[in-house]
Amino acid sequence: MRVRVASLLTVMALVVAGCGSGSDVVDFGAQPPEDGPELPADSGLDATEADPPETVPDRDARLAEGGWPEAAAYIAREAEAGQATLVNIFASWCGPCRAEMPMLIEASEANPEVTFLGIDHMDRRSDGEEFVEEFGIEFATIYDIDGDVAFAVGGRGMPTTVVFDRDGRLAGRVVGEVTPASLEDLLDEVR
Repeated sequence: MRVRVASLLTVMALVVAGCGSGSDVVDFGAQPPEDGPELPADSGLDATEADPPETVPDRDARLAEGGWPEAAAYIAREAEAGQATLVNIFASWCGPCRAEMPMLIEASEANPEVTFLGIDHMDRRSDGEEFVEEFGIEFATIYDIDGDVAFAVGGRGMPTTVVFDRDGRLAGRVVGEVTPASLEDLLDEVR
């Protein structure tokens, strides 16, 4: 029940924030807004401390069923292998998600020292499949119908992009569309 309430809060925050590009702020401190609910990432987040799921998505997963436990296990596995992970939360219905995806794909190819993971957020599965195919996304993706990942990482708008360091700890976050500068800032935080 708590996860469903948390997911509902995430949806409400997304509706209030709107699916817009927002500001170009890189939130390295992961501080909660004074008037909003506190989310797990606001007091720090370590993916290696999450309860492990039954299965961890493969490195070539295409819209594997999952939520925060699966994403955390994926990030933890990458951390164990010495890799930082950039997580992009997107949806087919989000214009800024569409606008930033080519830049993220290019960055994933140019930065092999950072693992990229996409999270299809509260989307119709068929729309998510079309999105992944349309953009030719090659990095692993998880289909998160409940919005658990956005809630866990402190995503208060769409899209949200976060990075986890090589120890599996949340190191940076951008809520809203990334720009070349904010994406570079996120990557610099974990390279």
